[in-house]
Amino acid sequence: MEKLVLPLILLVSFSNFFVETGAIVPKFIELQCNRTHYPSLCASSLAAHVNSTTQDPQEIAQAALKVSIVKAVYTKNYLKIVSKELKQKKAKEYQAVKDCLDQMSDSVSQLTNSFKEFQHMKSAEYSEGDFAWCQSNVQTWLSTVLTDTYICMDGFYGYPMSGKVMAMIKARVLNVAQVTSNTLALFNGFAAWHRANSNGRSSGKKVP
Repeated sequence: MEKLVLPLILLVSFSNFFVETGAIVPKFIELQCNRTHYPSLCASSLAAHVNSTTQDPQEIAQAALKVSIVKAVYTKNYLKIVSKELKQKKAKEYQAVKDCLDQMSDSVSQLTNSFKEFQHMKSAEYSEGDFAWCQSNVQTWLSTVLTDTYICMDGFYGYPMSGKVMAMIKARVLNVAQVTSNTLALFNGFAAWHRANSNGRSSGKKVP
């Protein structure tokens, strides 16, 4: 039951992250997003949802993770609808969509695990060994999401399915891949910032 309830709670809590506005992007967010593969997407998806005065890479990385969760849950739900319709029509594309749905369901689980682990990492009682263990887990889970999304898209090769539905599926899955790629990059930046501060090489909340 927990596996079903937690993503729903997260979706309700993070639903506002689906609204990407033309908000002015603070310089600090721009600098952090420059480390990602999709900096424009990174900035547009975070600008309206991160405190404009923040200098905390942890806050930015966690906001990016929330964006990934919302995108993945909405994509999973969309695939459920399409899969059901194709099954009723006995369309040969059904299996490819069903396989993609399975991959996206796994992605939601991996992102949920990452969110839980990120919450643990915020605990002041955690030792550096604990932090390193959680860091490895989050990196593994986010990387798995990237793998899942590309397996999903590869599964459609060889099928004649085209038109608006296919374009929508590919666009949504690709978007999950891109925001998650950004999340991983921002998380790695946060982890590096944490190590630098913990080792006494820097201080305060600012990073270059």
